[in-house]
Amino acid sequence: MKPLQEESDRFAYSFLPGALFVGLLWLIKLMEFLTDAHLVWLGVLPRRFFGLIGVVTSPLIHGGVPHLLSNSFPLVLLTGLIIFLHRRVAWQVLTVCYVGSGLLTWFIGRHSYHIGASGVVYAMVGYLFFLGMFRRDRSALAVSLAILFLYSGFIYGLFPNEERISWEGHLGGILAGLLAAIVFGSGMPEPEPDHEELLPLSPDQKELQQQHLSSTYTSGSELPFYIQYKIANPDHKTSYHHRYYLNSTSGMVEAPTQAPVSTSSG
Repeated sequence: MKPLQEESDRFAYSFLPGALFVGLLWLIKLMEFLTDAHLVWLGVLPRRFFGLIGVVTSPLIHGGVPHLLSNSFPLVLLTGLIIFLHRRVAWQVLTVCYVGSGLLTWFIGRHSYHIGASGVVYAMVGYLFFLGMFRRDRSALAVSLAILFLYSGFIYGLFPNEERISWEGHLGGILAGLLAAIVFGSGMPEPEPDHEELLPLSPDQKELQQQHLSSTYTSGSELPFYIQYKIANPDHKTSYHHRYYLNSTSGMVEAPTQAPVSTSSG
């Protein structure tokens, strides 16, 4: 089991890529404001060859500060969760969410420029939610329920309600997340076994184990005693001698305060 500090650091660093990406979005918005530029033409223009450029650039462009604000926190949170929980396939999943949401918008969208990272947000929500439904283990289901609680209002964005809102981008994102969950559903690390699997002992190992037991206890001892150790390479010429004592009160094997250790080679 990894040390708690190492796991805590890994959790914190998982949110760094998302934070850097959001920082890039705000930098682009600032440059737009300072130069009075209009970058809507970098959005997805469905079923037009030139509109394919928006698959890469549309998540970088937002219609205004409120639009960018609404996407900033979900981008950091969801990206961090995916990187932390599914680190083996995180970048593949994020790529499918990013590119897949744009491509599906290009196929199903209205003839209008579609901009913003909302499709990517919906794709990550879809991935985490559907993965929990598919895997049905406690940790994945807990994440699914948390996503459902935090983003339950996102379901309304999947249907036409306002002219200026790209519900096609949201729907494309959910479908991209579903695709990522199907393709990379095995990306969650399996729980580590509590004990190392033991291999059958060879005859020489069994004899050595019996010698160890005989030299540790008196012949009258009836206490159960289990040992797990590895046999050193027989070509190794150095031997180690350790002395331990059986505490008759606690039944525990204890080392003396200053355990004599001797080594010999030959």
